[in-house]
Amino acid sequence: VLSCAFSPDGRFLAAGLSTGNISIYDTATWEKIHVFKGHKKAVTSLVYSPNSQQLLSGSNDKTARLWNSETRPIVRILRGHMHEVRAVAFSPSGQQVATASNDKTVILWNAQTGEVIFVLTDKSIDLVTSIAYSPKGNTIAFTGWDETIRIFDTLTGSPVLVSCKVGDWIMCLTYSLDGQRIAIGSVGGRLELWEVEATTLEHRRNWAAHTHRITSIAFSPDNRWIASSSVDCNVKLWDSRSGLLVSSFVNHTDFVNCVRFSPNGSYISSVSRDRTLRLWEVSSFKTGFDSHDTADLQLCATYSPDGRQLITGSRDAPMRQFNADSGDVDFVFPDHLYGTYCIAFSPDSLQIAIGGSAQEVTLWSVESRAASSVLSGHKSGVESVAFSPCGRWLASGGEDMTVRFWDTRSGAADQVIDCYAGDVQSLAFSPDGRWIVSACTEGKVLLWETRTGELKAEKTIKIGRHRDNVVAYKPGCLQVASCHGKGAIRLWD
Repeated sequence: VLSCAFSPDGRFLAAGLSTGNISIYDTATWEKIHVFKGHKKAVTSLVYSPNSQQLLSGSNDKTARLWNSETRPIVRILRGHMHEVRAVAFSPSGQQVATASNDKTVILWNAQTGEVIFVLTDKSIDLVTSIAYSPKGNTIAFTGWDETIRIFDTLTGSPVLVSCKVGDWIMCLTYSLDGQRIAIGSVGGRLELWEVEATTLEHRRNWAAHTHRITSIAFSPDNRWIASSSVDCNVKLWDSRSGLLVSSFVNHTDFVNCVRFSPNGSYISSVSRDRTLRLWEVSSFKTGFDSHDTADLQLCATYSPDGRQLITGSRDAPMRQFNADSGDVDFVFPDHLYGTYCIAFSPDSLQIAIGGSAQEVTLWSVESRAASSVLSGHKSGVESVAFSPCGRWLASGGEDMTVRFWDTRSGAADQVIDCYAGDVQSLAFSPDGRWIVSACTEGKVLLWETRTGELKAEKTIKIGRHRDNVVAYKPGCLQVASCHGKGAIRLWD
């Protein structure tokens, strides 16, 4: 399924297929009621007329077709492009339609006669990937591989505005319903918002939205949300003002090709290469903390002891501190604190221990929001950190197969334990602080006496090629839980 469109009256949902057929669904029952046949190749784009009486389709067969949405006969075949038709659009008046093609042109057509009104092209225009009429219909915006937004006058066919280059191929574009903003999605997975004035296009905001190419974007009818779909198989809903993620949906198992809001804004439809069309209920979305997300790979997260803060660390971006109640980002750590593998709060919530690829542990003061100590000694990345229950001592485990103890008051190094059993992936102090348990990549769980560093017990788990290992003490007792490989959990006395 490559494309979809709701009729403005909300009665129908059309889905364009790779076979060239178009399936029509009754939104009251969600039953398929019609199949429009005529295109010889995949249907890449769909849009209904403002009065819902006609459906416009674009196809890889180089044509666009106008259909009577009730009786199904083809009203008109629009021929004029030399290559595949990538996008189609109806003007708000319904008197004009637009088609965009891989032949680097946008054609404006008379919707009643099928005659060509204007061919919008220029030597500097590259492949056109997306088009959108302004809400008033007096201009049309389009974009593509030339990395710019172009706006043309639909009455004269003359160019009005051209944006600066955004630095990436643009795959999709849409106007807000009030006409004041244009949203674009890029090959690199970024969303951007531009303010539209009579004579200027002003860049306002951009953010990493997906990990791969964005295929489609849409504003909600009230302009509050932006929905996006991507090659990363996800559909996401964003706050259009702040750029914060509201919800992320991961049920699709292949590329998501198109996303659209229903006319009343109650549903989002998405279609995918996994051969499914899915509906998401917008009214069920909640904007609590779980709304937040990032396109960067997240490696670790931890709550403060009082549960009021959450710190996250990622591979390529700085750490962030969230308000655990509202989900707001309270603080973004300095840029050099990225590649974070592990984070731990001190029991009094005044310090944070940070370990990562930099082969050192940073002790961070929560109050001053600055590093209080940098603990050096590991020979490679630090994968685990843990404070003792009293907060005086910090243990760190690394890829150098050692556990190192540090005085959190002075930052001085204490004893070093050689684990000899692989990377130290997880550490935990016993509730009384007398013992520390470590889990290593070779499937070994090792118990050490904290004061002497003496090995007291050892267990080996056959985990095969799955090498993720985690350990934790049960609160208030000396029972240890460990998790290995595919997720098996074991309890040890």
